[in-house]
Amino acid sequence: MGGASTGLVAYLKKHQDGAKWLLAVSGSQSAAQFILSSGEPVISMWGWSGSDNAMTLTRLKELVKKGELHYIQVGGGVGGGSGVSSPVTRWVQEHGTAVEESEYASASASQAQNTSAVYRLDASDVT
Repeated sequence: MGGASTGLVAYLKKHQDGAKWLLAVSGSQSAAQFILSSGEPVISMWGWSGSDNAMTLTRLKELVKKGELHYIQVGGGVGGGSGVSSPVTRWVQEHGTAVEESEYASASASQAQNTSAVYRLDASDVT
């Protein structure tokens, strides 16, 4: 289901580095899980069902460049939707640094099939 694991929430909060947004995720259902688990604001890039193109590449780059957002989760999750092959997702995968699941997941959680990945982006990644 790609929900908000306590390990991932703790990792994101520890490494938020002053960003306004804890994370950007594919759909509103996933965003709601993270908001409820963390108490922090989370961006839903593709709307409720994951099929709206609410996030543009220009807007994402702007948020990253300003230091307002560092972490983006792509793929998987509730409402994984159309973002899978979007220009936004491709840019995140090409320019971001994948956060190893071992950084935040317990051994038993790491063995579960996870189809999503979390990427870290900083202002220096925006060209």
